[in-house]
Amino acid sequence: MSSRFIKNSGILLSGNALAQGLAFAAYLILLRLFTPDDFGLCNVFFSYTEVLIILSTCKYEMAVVVASDDKEASTLARLAFRLNRGVSLLLLGVVTIMTLCRVTVSKLPAILLFLIPVLVYFTGTNRVYVFLCNRNKEYKQMAAGEVVSVSSGIVTRILFGLLAPVWQFLHTVGLPVGSVLGKVAGHAYLRHITTKRRHYYDPHASITRQALRQAALKHKNFALYVMPKELVSSFSANLPLMWLSVYFDKPLLGLFSLALTFTQRPVNVLANTFEKVFYQSTSAKVQESSPIARDVHRFVLFLTAGTLIGCTLLFLFAEPLFVFLFGQQWIGVGYYVRCLMPWMGILVVTNSLAFVSNVMGTQHVDFGMQLVQLLLRATALYIGIQQNNFQLAVLLFAVVSAVVQAAQLGWYLFQVYRYDKRIASKR
Repeated sequence: MSSRFIKNSGILLSGNALAQGLAFAAYLILLRLFTPDDFGLCNVFFSYTEVLIILSTCKYEMAVVVASDDKEASTLARLAFRLNRGVSLLLLGVVTIMTLCRVTVSKLPAILLFLIPVLVYFTGTNRVYVFLCNRNKEYKQMAAGEVVSVSSGIVTRILFGLLAPVWQFLHTVGLPVGSVLGKVAGHAYLRHITTKRRHYYDPHASITRQALRQAALKHKNFALYVMPKELVSSFSANLPLMWLSVYFDKPLLGLFSLALTFTQRPVNVLANTFEKVFYQSTSAKVQESSPIARDVHRFVLFLTAGTLIGCTLLFLFAEPLFVFLFGQQWIGVGYYVRCLMPWMGILVVTNSLAFVSNVMGTQHVDFGMQLVQLLLRATALYIGIQQNNFQLAVLLFAVVSAVVQAAQLGWYLFQVYRYDKRIASKR
């Protein structure tokens, strides 16, 4: 792999590793300040929020990277900002009506429902700023933004946890509010950094409705295929917490959510880092009609070897490690970690190459795969619910997820090798 790729990945990984290292250290405290019930409720809240965030920008922020010039990139960013603001206000109206009509969602209290549009808004804007930075190779700023967001959320969560014995209400809202305030801090930093560099984005520049419409139509595949694909993917990934919370107790959800947090978090850090760098570099090579298969092949071998070692160690020692670090109240989390390991091992490689269909213009196939995965996951969870067996539901969910992700990885690699053959035949 090129030294530039390694350098850029290293910058992002170092920032993300610092942020996640702080988060891990904070969990040593938070898991003693909050109960499995608190974490279970918090992760149900996040499961709904993560799905709704996909709708907020129609994924036009991803088109910023492949825009033909800075003017078009700025137009796409402005379009994403406006969509995010509109969707967030719409969600606020829906939540208000639900509260007035006393409609509940998975036993979430009203205060958490009102936090959903707030978190959607700030997360959506942050993503647009991140892709603007990504387009212009501002990797240090992207890493710093992650550190600011995570560290701010940590401080707030710990403070609320310490005050929770005095004010019991903080057990319910402490974890979600900390995350929201962390996103607000990250938003302030990224907005300052991005708008200061007006050579590629000027928030005060005049952009006509016609320019917005033309940009939206030119990159309509992101709204037509990427957004539905991401929506289905996020919904199916969060389906266990949303659906199982109706039938099983919150302590079980807390154990499962902890396993998800400590397996998905490193996966997401690695995958998001590699995808952002690969997305930018591969898009440039494809525009130049240069081959990409060699780089992708080496990267997949390197990442597979690393994840295989990490997943094997965690599979063997998860239970004693988690109990030692977080206390006896988290006994049982090891089972869920072992269930998730095969899926996570494949997921880190697959998600690192998730940009391939965007570059190749084959987003519709990805969308179809996500629909199949949603159907299989729902079937797996339904079997577990019918058997009144929470552990069986999680196991079946993880198995079908691993199978579908393996198929998707094969599809990405097929597209890469097909592209190289096509450009080789033209020479």
